[in-house]
Amino acid sequence: MHHLPTAELQIYLTLEQSSLVLEALMEQPFKKVFEVIGALNVQAQQFYQPAVEKNRAQLFVLSKTDFSLCIKALGELPYNRVSGLIQSLHQQLHSQLFASSDVAAPDAVDDTQQERVS
Repeated sequence: MHHLPTAELQIYLTLEQSSLVLEALMEQPFKKVFEVIGALNVQAQQFYQPAVEKNRAQLFVLSKTDFSLCIKALGELPYNRVSGLIQSLHQQLHSQLFASSDVAAPDAVDDTQQERVS
């Protein structure tokens, strides 16, 4: 089983996608999600900087727990509204997961090559 190396996840969201995540969170009990909503709102301010393209995805950093809350909230919205975003998030997590595995992979390859030489 692969594990992400840090407690934080880096995801890229467009303004529209981040708005959809916020919308989904607002449907949840406030006590569970108010900190996540605050963190996303602070990070979403980057979309309102003068030189930023509104349609271009921007970096958001979330804890694994906060990310999990976002996914659960998105899961309660209609499929046709969230399917593209869920697919994008899945691809981003997958690439982070295997990028962290690739860092460890060269050692494993070196050990295998040494065994063949011996």
